[in-house]
Amino acid sequence: MRITGPLLTLAAVAAVGAGVATANVVLTAPPEEPVAVEQATGALALGSPLPEAAPAAPVHYAGWSADREVSVDIMVEDGLAKAYVCDDANIESWTKGPVAQDGPTRLTAADGSLVEYTVQDGIATGTAATGGRTWEFTATVAPVGTEPPTPASSGTEAPAAPAAPVSPAAPAAPAEPAAPAPEAVTGGGYGGGGY
Repeated sequence: MRITGPLLTLAAVAAVGAGVATANVVLTAPPEEPVAVEQATGALALGSPLPEAAPAAPVHYAGWSADREVSVDIMVEDGLAKAYVCDDANIESWTKGPVAQDGPTRLTAADGSLVEYTVQDGIATGTAATGGRTWEFTATVAPVGTEPPTPASSGTEAPAAPAAPVSPAAPAAPAEPAAPAPEAVTGGGYGGGGY
């Protein structure tokens, strides 16, 4: 009897079995990248909304002109800025405008008042002008609802005081002149000026 016939058949069956097993392993292995891509785009594929960016919290800058003649308060919220300049006697102005994305932010009022400033490292520096006079100022970030620090005789600024009670040296900002009904703003403010 010849053994070569059954050995050839056995070798052929083994080769086919090895080929089938290899193909099975290759074709059923989970792909690496398509899974990651599917997971990354799964929210879009399912129609889920993308998360929205949280709105920025209001920022308040409070400070004084270089000669300490006027205080400057700037409130920034939702891409808009409002500024109040006051000397606690005769000078008072309210300005507003959009916050510049690059370059100085320019706030104006109908009476020609102007506050122009830039912010670097949490410090607003710029120029305030009203009633034909101009002042250079520096204002630092302060808690929302506080007054500018009282100017000290040594030329350094004292820490900001809370909005109430108000000392005679740092008066509360008076209410903004009557205007059409402003939108409701939450989150505090100072001086009752609609901030």
